[in-house]
Amino acid sequence: RSAKGKQDLFYSARLRPEHSKAAESWEHPTEIPKLTDPQFTEAEQVAANSLLTEVGSESADIETFVPQLMQKLKDSYANPAAEYLLRDNGTTLGAVNMAVRLLHFSGIPAQSVHGITLTTSNNAGIKHWLELYHNEKWHMFDVTKGAFGTPVNFVTWWRGNAPLATVSGGNNLSVTLSVVPATVSTLGNVVDCLKNTAPTILEFSLFKLPVQAQATYRVILLIPIGVLLLVFLRNVIGITTFGTFMPVLIALSFRETQLLWGLCLFSIVIILGLAVRLYLEHLKLLLVPRLASVLIVVVLLMAGISIVSFKLGFPRGVSVSLFPMVILSMTIERISVMWDELGAGKAIQQIIGSMAVAVLAYIAMSNLFIEHLIFVFPELFLVLLGLTLMIGRYTGFRLLDLIRFRAFLKEV
Repeated sequence: RSAKGKQDLFYSARLRPEHSKAAESWEHPTEIPKLTDPQFTEAEQVAANSLLTEVGSESADIETFVPQLMQKLKDSYANPAAEYLLRDNGTTLGAVNMAVRLLHFSGIPAQSVHGITLTTSNNAGIKHWLELYHNEKWHMFDVTKGAFGTPVNFVTWWRGNAPLATVSGGNNLSVTLSVVPATVSTLGNVVDCLKNTAPTILEFSLFKLPVQAQATYRVILLIPIGVLLLVFLRNVIGITTFGTFMPVLIALSFRETQLLWGLCLFSIVIILGLAVRLYLEHLKLLLVPRLASVLIVVVLLMAGISIVSFKLGFPRGVSVSLFPMVILSMTIERISVMWDELGAGKAIQQIIGSMAVAVLAYIAMSNLFIEHLIFVFPELFLVLLGLTLMIGRYTGFRLLDLIRFRAFLKEV
């Protein structure tokens, strides 16, 4: 009650689609619509009459009248009457609200409809529709597409010209809506049972976090999967890599860039970075300044690749910014040092090994079943921990060691 400073409020709701007559009747108002006074001034009435007359002359019926009216309002800069009516409120929402007033002015009951589309998003925008009553039936009009129809995966949030949220005693109100699909059926039954038998357990569940935090943890919780795979490939198979967790972090970036584009972008940055690192070798720099210089060059390369690829019509190239730049800088430095000390063959071998581990980790971390299993049952991390400890106790030969020492085995 006496809160000060910035305050954050979180609300969550779970929606289930229903295909029934009750659900269909809920989508549209059941009360008999009434015409309301649009409350135009005399000048606005003149502009409204002019606009409605112009639209009426270009349309044959209500199905062509409404699209023409919305088009005039959306392109208000080309129509003096529409521009005057909207004035400083030329947004999509302003056009929808003005269309409602004009339809009431012309004797057609209408109202604005606001909601969200059920697609995964961390910042779902509010969609505005127009709803009008004609021939004893409500009709939905998509103001974006300019056509009548029933919206798909659309949830009606509220109707009318009221704002989404208001604040009393504060300012700078900001509302963010996040949408993620939720797994129901068996999981929902388990949750319902826990509410009755052990409600305290649910209070410490990942499902109690805000939606944005849940989306973040769905990615973070996959890192131990990649790490376990890395431990197995290094300690049991014998694949050598640059850095300890570098392949896993690169695989995490591949989830956003997609595998093929990720490999291409990673190779470009590494090759160009090595060329610059070769030049820096002649300057005889100290270690920390040299690493800092490589980091700066990597950032410039990432920005340059993003700009060039976007200009060439390859938007995937912009995703190079998702690569961990510090890891890339350290990788370039280690490749360069190994190239000088052990030769090009050894360096290329470790590059191939690192990329192989990154690809395998990407495949494991992109599995939707694994993602779901880990998020719903985070206690499985104890199993991963046990496997890691077990591999850590392994002191035998690695698989690739048998190939390295095959000549010795033949002599024995």
